[in-house]
Order: sequence, then C-alpha cells, then structure tokens
Amino acid sequence: MKRVAVVGAGVAGVASAYLLCRAGYAVTLVDRNQGPALGASRANGAQLSYAYGDALGSPSLLRHLPHILLRRDPAYRVQLQTDPEFLIWGLRFLAECLPTRSLANTQHLLKLAFATRRLLEDVLVEFDLSFDYQVSGKMILYSTAKAFAAGAAVHRLKQSMGIRQEVLDRSEATAIEPALTLYPDSIDRVVYSPDDAAGRPDRFCTGLVDGLVRRYGLRTLFGEEVRGIQSCKGRVTGLSFSTCEQLDCDLVVATTGAALDILPWTDRPVGGIWPVQGYSMTAAASPAAMRVSITDLKRKLVFARLGDDVRIAGLADIGAARPRFSDERFDMFRSASIEAFGGAFEHKVGEIGAWSGARPCTPSSRPIIRPGRMKGLYLNLGHGTLGWTLCLGSAQFLLDLVATA
Repeated sequence: MKRVAVVGAGVAGVASAYLLCRAGYAVTLVDRNQGPALGASRANGAQLSYAYGDALGSPSLLRHLPHILLRRDPAYRVQLQTDPEFLIWGLRFLAECLPTRSLANTQHLLKLAFATRRLLEDVLVEFDLSFDYQVSGKMILYSTAKAFAAGAAVHRLKQSMGIRQEVLDRSEATAIEPALTLYPDSIDRVVYSPDDAAGRPDRFCTGLVDGLVRRYGLRTLFGEEVRGIQSCKGRVTGLSFSTCEQLDCDLVVATTGAALDILPWTDRPVGGIWPVQGYSMTAAASPAAMRVSITDLKRKLVFARLGDDVRIAGLADIGAARPRFSDERFDMFRSASIEAFGGAFEHKVGEIGAWSGARPCTPSSRPIIRPGRMKGLYLNLGHGTLGWTLCLGSAQFLLDLVATA
C-alpha cells in the first residue's frame, strides 16, 4: 500500500485525503495549524456555486480595470508590487481576461464544480456530516440591463452545458425569495440556479476528517511546520519537519499555497499563484433572512444562509504577498453588506464574526493539478475564491493522475 502525505488540511486537502483513502492509499494529512480548515477554508463565502464557477478574469473586469486601479470600485483593490512573481502573475491575468480564454477557463471550472456536486452526494451517503448543508439554490442580481447583457456569452455557455438556470424579473424572483424586498436598489434581472447549495466548509472538513480516521485509518499530523520534501534519486521519500521526526512516504500532495515554500525550485509555478484577500462575517439571521443564496453583483457580495446564521463574503484585494486583516477594508465591507441586506441579519459590531483570508489564485482561476518533476510529488492548489465549490472535483482529477502514474 502506497503511503501518501497530503500537505494542507483545507477543503482541497481534506477532499484529496478522502478520495485517496477511498482508493486504498495509506494517507497522512499534515497541516501547520492545530486542526483542519483553519486557514483560507475556515469562513469563506460558504456557497457551493455549481452553476456560477466563473473565472475571475473576464472581459468586463478588464474594461473595468482603470476604475479599479484608481480605487473607484470599493470591492476590488490592487496594490502594485515590484515583486517579479506578482508582475508575471499580473500580466498572465490580463491575458486570461480575453474573451476566448475567459470562457474556456469558466467551462473548465464548471466541469470541476459538476464533479464536486456528484461526489458530495457520495460523501453524504458514506458519512453522517453536520455542516448546515442545504440545496437552497442561488440568485445572481443584475442591477441593469447592461450588466445582464455583459454576461450573455457566459449564460449561453452554461445553457450549452445543460446547466439549469432561470432568468426572472424582480417580482418573479421575490415570489421565490421574499428577502429581496429588503434590497434597496433596482434589479433588472435575476439569474436563478435552483441546484446550487451552501454549507459550512470548516465543519465539513472537521467531520470528514473524523470519519476518515475511523473508517479508513487516516493519520493526522497537525501543528507541525513542514521544512522540506525529502528525496532520493529524484523520487519522494518523505517530509522533514522543524520540530518532529521525518515522515516517510512514497507520495506527497501539496494542496495549500503555503506549501510553495517547500517545493523544489523546478516544481514551483513561476507567476502561477498570488493571494487574493477576501473578507467575511457571520451573523445571526433575522426572521426576514434569505433562504436562497444571493450574489449582489453591484457590490460584489455573496450571502448564504447557514442554519440560524447568515454568512456574507466579499472584496478582492490583490497586492501584498502576505496580506493582513485591515479594519478599514472590513468596515467598508460591513457597511456595503448592511446597505444591501441589513434587514436580514444582526449587524452590531459585537454580534458578528469577522474573518479575512488570502485565497491562493492562479491567473486563469484554474487550480494547478499536475505531477511535479520530482517523482511522487503532486500539486493540487490555487483554487482561489472557488475552493469549496471545486474541492472534490479537483481531488478526483488528482486521483486520476496518481492512479495512472
């Protein structure tokens, strides 16, 4: 039985560990944090957007870039850096905004999202997990006809792929989701995807790890910093750590952007990953709170119902290699959330759970899933803002590579 060390216990790492365990590998899940999903997966937007796996780079974003660089769009912030990695990433990102590239990237992401949806059904049959999961559907709010028309090519792509979506006016959408009466601005069109879902990724990871330990003998090694990948004659032999003994293994799967530092230089994706920082808050739902997940395109905010709470997420800050929580940015995010749907949740400062995370993102928004040049090394990282939606589909792609090596 081959021994696999999965580095990173976020949604991508836990999903990879699940499929590898199920396929018969002896898996050890490693993370520098004290448990699973304590990094970028802890409090993300919580939406499983099977029908909205759109690439971040798009023609509309490219047209809007001057406003972003001039800081006229509060949802985006770009802080230019002299770091060569950032410059390469930025140039590649601009190229991926071209129409043909953006559509191809979105199609690729949607296929991974479909696979996640199918595989999640298997997980829920095999394990009794509690993570406030609900197939609640999703609504995307377009404030103007121009905004709706800008996404026409993507809508046609999704129709050609058989994705179930309905285009509604405000009154039709409000009949399905009464919380839209709280929204203060005009709504020209609503795209409704009834098959989308939501759930807490951190509780999913914690519950699945516990289940894998019991059912498949998954080993965990938390709270330990990986120092490097050990090899002999170009083949993986194990992991070394700062404070504990070496872990012997036959394969290493890197599933977190933090693992880039331990990769051999020949296996590091030059200009391939850069952090995109986002913010979220979790607040108690009011009686008028939404049941359907909502994306407010005007403010670039997402709202998801999680049991008795509402999770709101937004902002995309690109620049610092190691982002830090900004009170100013969070206050701006909180104010925009209240402006959009303040009647849906309790929003006093002391009543909300504030969070910020840096999502490792590729220029194309496609995760990097490939073998390394070192034999036995595999990468499954760079999921950006869609890690929760893509986790199981990406893990299946990874497993296929490992199984055919």
